[in-house]
Amino acid sequence: MKAKQNLNPDQKVINHLLDLSKKGELLVLEKELIFHLKDFQDSHFLHILLGVTLSKQGKIEESLEHFNQAIKGAEKKSVYLINMAISLSKIDRVDEAIHAFTKSIDLDGSNFKAHFLLGNAFRKAQRIDEAVISYENAVKINPSHPDALIGNSLSLKNLGKFEQSLEICKKAIDVRPDFGFAHRHITSMLTYEDAQDPHIVEMESIYNSDSLALKDRVELAFGLGKCFEDVQNYEKAFFYLNEGNKLYRKNIEYSTEGRKEWVSDIKENFTKDFFNSSEELSKQGKKIIFVLGMPRSGTSLVEQILASHSGVYGAGEKSFLGKTTFKALFPIEEVSFPRNLRLHDQKSFDNLGRDYVRMIENLGKDEGRLVVDKMPFNFELIGVIHKALPEAKIILCERDPLDNCFSIFKAKFGAKNEYAYNLEEVGEYYNLYLDLIAHWELVLPNKLHKVKYEELISNQEIISRKMINFCGLDWEEDCISFHSTKRTVNTASAVQVRQPLYASSVGLWKKYETELKPLIKILKKEN
Repeated sequence: MKAKQNLNPDQKVINHLLDLSKKGELLVLEKELIFHLKDFQDSHFLHILLGVTLSKQGKIEESLEHFNQAIKGAEKKSVYLINMAISLSKIDRVDEAIHAFTKSIDLDGSNFKAHFLLGNAFRKAQRIDEAVISYENAVKINPSHPDALIGNSLSLKNLGKFEQSLEICKKAIDVRPDFGFAHRHITSMLTYEDAQDPHIVEMESIYNSDSLALKDRVELAFGLGKCFEDVQNYEKAFFYLNEGNKLYRKNIEYSTEGRKEWVSDIKENFTKDFFNSSEELSKQGKKIIFVLGMPRSGTSLVEQILASHSGVYGAGEKSFLGKTTFKALFPIEEVSFPRNLRLHDQKSFDNLGRDYVRMIENLGKDEGRLVVDKMPFNFELIGVIHKALPEAKIILCERDPLDNCFSIFKAKFGAKNEYAYNLEEVGEYYNLYLDLIAHWELVLPNKLHKVKYEELISNQEIISRKMINFCGLDWEEDCISFHSTKRTVNTASAVQVRQPLYASSVGLWKKYETELKPLIKILKKEN
């Protein structure tokens, strides 16, 4: 039977398919869409719905094929381009996503969704000034959309424009008074002096509402924890922090046992013998500085000091090393990284290094400068750095274990950090981190330049000069006034790195010593 051309199924079938989509029955929907495409192979409707269905299941590459089919000859290309751009963004092909969103806007400049999602894509690409413009365009179309307002507020905060950020964030709350994320966002930019501050009273009132959504309750709990710490009501601060962590942890899959196995695999395969028997290394990585360590250990501060030097560009937290590692050190005979190290030769590591450098260069920011990659979790891949980018500098940030772990517990991370929402699990993760760092120091001696947060706070210029010297640079006085450096900061420390150094966070755990007994016990086990 010859396939029908340029036709959709009848309305009854379309309604059935849309009903499956609404119910989230993705596997059934996928099968039925593929079946109907045999008869209606040029149906824009079937292709776009299959593309969306595949994208929701994480089958991104497959989804792109159907979005492209839908776009061919379609009258409403702008909508299809949005769907394709969403998929491209999911697999970090952000430049292509930006191009598709922009093309959609060129076809239909009145589409709120296109402007809003283009803002998100610009933020992901760290093109923050352009993100602000896109969010503003979205808000012109829909002035009362809280997510567009908060996207703009976050971007302005990244740029250090705190007053503007606060003003717009308050507009988001005017639109949706129980918007937990927006309330927490405000608390990150203010220091509270009175427990009866109207904003604290407002947040507590919302928190106590029975109808509050779980997501908003979690965000408010973390925000209130920060507020009550500001006013030195540490008992109440811990109550809210603990509540937020407990609520959020319920929906996370994480086990210390799985983490132990991963660390053990790294240690068992990146051995001294492995490095000693290696072929000659390349000369790659001369322009790269890796700043790594535990989250909340001072990595943003160290990057800000380095990026205040005229010869350094701070690229922020890049996922490039992880991506290039799993691409270059692909599974062989079903043996995957890191157990497959000896199945790969030095060429695989050289290719890894080249791919990484290319991704850094594609940022278009190096311009002869050194580039800082401050992804904290690269501490897992120090052995990979040595093999693939042997000329790179590695700075390890360290902090008092209890201050570090409690700072993690106080943070509501945007993604990952699954270990962070239970005191015992934070402690166990930290112990495994120490174990892995001890291993790297054993098999790769003198590879790391250590910067201890407390020493940096108390001896800023001496420690900063040592860092700059380690990177092979001449000293510049701007590194002392790092808080004046105008650059985008996309981490939780966006406010702190724009302030002079302060010591109030050193030893702060002592205010919570009773509440932190489970953490103290775990840390003492190994230390």
